[in-house]
Amino acid sequence: MPYSRRATGTKALGTLLVMLPALAACSLGSGPSRCDGRAITVAVAPSIAPAIEQAARRYDSGDACRVTITRQRPSDVAAALSGQGSEPGAPRPDAWIPDSSLWLPIARRTAAGAAAVRASGASVAMSPLVLAVPRGHAPTTATWRLLLSPRLPGTGGPPPALRVRFLDPAGDAAGLGALLLAQHAAGSGRSGLSTFAVTLYSDLGAALPDERAAYAQIASPSRPPTAVVLSEQSVWRHAHAGDAPPVAALYPGGGTIALDFPYVSTTTDRQRSQTVEDFQTTLAQSQTRVALQGLGLRTPDGVAGTGFDERYGVVARAPARLPAPDPVNAGRVLQMWQRTVLGARMLILLDVSPSMSDPVPGTRDTRMQATAKVATGGIKILSDNSQVALWEFSTGLDGARDYRRIVPYRTLSDKVGAGTQRDLLERSFGAAAPVPGSRTGLYDSVLAAYQEAVRTYQPDHNNVVVVLTDGMNYDPGRTISLQTLVKELARAGDPMRPVAIVPIAFGPDVDPGPLQRIAAATGGQAFVTLDPRQVQQVFLQMLIRLTCGETCPAS
Repeated sequence: MPYSRRATGTKALGTLLVMLPALAACSLGSGPSRCDGRAITVAVAPSIAPAIEQAARRYDSGDACRVTITRQRPSDVAAALSGQGSEPGAPRPDAWIPDSSLWLPIARRTAAGAAAVRASGASVAMSPLVLAVPRGHAPTTATWRLLLSPRLPGTGGPPPALRVRFLDPAGDAAGLGALLLAQHAAGSGRSGLSTFAVTLYSDLGAALPDERAAYAQIASPSRPPTAVVLSEQSVWRHAHAGDAPPVAALYPGGGTIALDFPYVSTTTDRQRSQTVEDFQTTLAQSQTRVALQGLGLRTPDGVAGTGFDERYGVVARAPARLPAPDPVNAGRVLQMWQRTVLGARMLILLDVSPSMSDPVPGTRDTRMQATAKVATGGIKILSDNSQVALWEFSTGLDGARDYRRIVPYRTLSDKVGAGTQRDLLERSFGAAAPVPGSRTGLYDSVLAAYQEAVRTYQPDHNNVVVVLTDGMNYDPGRTISLQTLVKELARAGDPMRPVAIVPIAFGPDVDPGPLQRIAAATGGQAFVTLDPRQVQQVFLQMLIRLTCGETCPAS
């Protein structure tokens, strides 16, 4: 028996000695090699990161490969994944949890992004968009129409009961969501698009850089009080931290859209893709759900955690959900806003021929006076970033020239004397007067203005020549023909420096055909009305055309 035990032990020891090299190779070689091939990095929106980091630690504690979580702004990740980030060659994550699916088409806008980033992902959590308002100042009932401006800037009227602002739509999903909610509230069709455009131009300066600035605005003692479109989680987190001022979430009727926190694969590697899929199982576990609720988020179906109540300015019952935004429409809305922010570079060509002294039926104004009023109103629509110049035209205004330069290009907010460029333009419109005995040198003046606009083109603005006239070209024996003008416009044009000519004509003497040909030759659009009092609305339609072209967003 003793011999038998010794023999068995010796045999076992020999077997172990034979196996040790293989075991060492497995634990020290093939194991790390396998895991290195399947280890992944997940880029996560900071607002959800603590819960996802907990899930990664649980995943790594088992027999699994390592998951590394990095906290990154969704806008930065979208830029990097598309290959258009500020740091070319920066490491790309293998999976991504942005705060909203609205970032996915931005990441997929290039061929490289579309190849790596999935078009959709499973929602990990959600947080509806709300109006963050000072406690005690919320209206009893509200809709998202609070986002809309009822009138053009500079047209007066009583102040709203609540001034609504939003975060920068280019860098924050809640800001882009606010634009989409405003578009939804404005309604569909031409009327809805006009209302939405009025809001963009009226509230151009309302975009806030971040949540800190948002809460500072809410705390300001302004009248009317300020509300900001934020996520429900932001309000909960602000209250949970005990920060001032006390803020409540206002849930407008009719439903809202929500941040949906999709989990999206961003790798084409087969091994890492397997880990991306495996980690999704951990994200679906109850521990992760509880951790997410502990951050003030809801489950994808809207369930809030315990203690989610009015103490923190929120309510447990989930608000109604509007349909998920269409990515194509969202992209167009964002582009429209960005073009609005950039502003226009506009050369205004004002008709001062004798017919501008004719009276406007039903008013005490001449055509010139009426035009000056509505042109001034049109200038009020433009953002402070816009650059505007003013020329007058009839015939022989500057030697042999049919035009003269009245105000050079400047940014509207630039100081000029005791006022600004905007003030100077308003005074210049008011001082404009018809030139007796002159004619209408329209074609020569349009060509000169177009050549000047192309020569001084600014790539970061919408470049346009606006022609305000009440008639047609008339300068016998001295003017170029329409055919020559169109040819010269084509010769002067530059596809890399696009400038649109937008004639705005009014009165019974207008022949729309030539104006339409002039506009079409430069990618512009002609607007014709019998009543000069409608020119401000025409100005708005022109700005809509400039800011969204042929792809205006449909509600």
